[in-house]
This record gives sequence, structure tokens and C-alpha cells, in this order.
Amino acid sequence: MNPEYHLTFELLSYWHIGNGSEAGAYADALVLKDNHGLPYIPGKSIKGLLRQAFTTANDNQWFGTPSCELMQLLFGDEKRSGEQAQGLIQLSSAHLTAPEVAFFTQQPEAKSHLYQVLHSTAINEETGVAQETSLRSMEVAVPMTLTAILTLNTYHPEYARPENQVCEQFGTWLSQAVTLVTELGAKRHRGLGKVLVTSQPMNRE
Repeated sequence: MNPEYHLTFELLSYWHIGNGSEAGAYADALVLKDNHGLPYIPGKSIKGLLRQAFTTANDNQWFGTPSCELMQLLFGDEKRSGEQAQGLIQLSSAHLTAPEVAFFTQQPEAKSHLYQVLHSTAINEETGVAQETSLRSMEVAVPMTLTAILTLNTYHPEYARPENQVCEQFGTWLSQAVTLVTELGAKRHRGLGKVLVTSQPMNRE
């Protein structure tokens, strides 16, 4: 069976991953929501966070001699032709737990407690007065814990090669690399998206 790992994202602050649209009073962005109307982290975003973390760890020799081949093996590589070579890592999106989803599905009015609206405006430094038309609103999600599943594709032709060391080392590499993910989403420089990420192998019978 393919090795699987739980990735837990403990959001420590308000956070925002946008859906790319504007609506009503939310002049800047709405939070991305799943089919249940609940916030989540797309697998594509998680992969980008992990790629950045693994790259930093690799460059700093956390896994031994830095290796571009290792990064390509794990995350794939886009060729000059535009063709995408798939890597070993496969990711689900990160969601609330099944009991939490069930609760919010049965109590839809409670979903409003998962979101807040933040307002900001530009201040004229000379007058100390808000500049006209500068008011911006952003919907954010409250702190919560989300979980994703990372799977290694053991059918990848490079997986079992001894020199790649993936079988023996990946769990350790993952637990080290995720410590470098400390924030996610938009407006990170303004204090949004603080996160603690941990990994845990899934026990399978």
C-alpha cells in the first residue's frame, strides 16, 4: 500500500485563501469554501507550501547533499515543452474533521461563526484622515484545525531505487520540513495565516 501521512494545519490566527471573486460589501475577496460552505486549504496550495519548505531544507543540507533531483522526484517538474512530470507526492485538500462537517451541515446557521470581516483603510499622513475610496473589506476564517492526507505514489518508476532513499527517509524529511511552514494564504505580512503544521504516519492494517 502507498505510504500515507496526516498533515495537520493548526491555524493560530485569522486566515484567508481567496476564491478569486468579489461580492457585495466584500470589495476585495471572499474566503474559498467547499461544497458545504466551509473553509478549506486546496491541495495545490499545500503542495506549494511543501515545495517551498522542502526546497529551503534541501538547500540547507537537512537531507544531506543538496539535490535538485530529489526535489523533482518528490514534486515533479515542468519540462520546457510544458509537459508536467508527476512527482511522488500526492495531496488531498485540508478540511475540518468529518464530525465537524456533519455538525455544520446539520446546523447551517452556525457556519457564520467561522468567518469574520476585516476592514482597512489608507490614512493620509499629513491630515491623519482616511483617504477617500480607500476602505477595503476582506472576509477571513477564524482559527481552526484542518487535516489533509499526503500519499506517496509507490507506482512511480523512481520510488524503489535505493539511491533515492525515499522509502526509509521520507517520514523524517516530512516532519522536519513542515516546521518551516509558519504561515499561509493572503496578507501574511499583516499577521494573517499563522499556522503550525505537523505530520503523522497513518497506521494501516
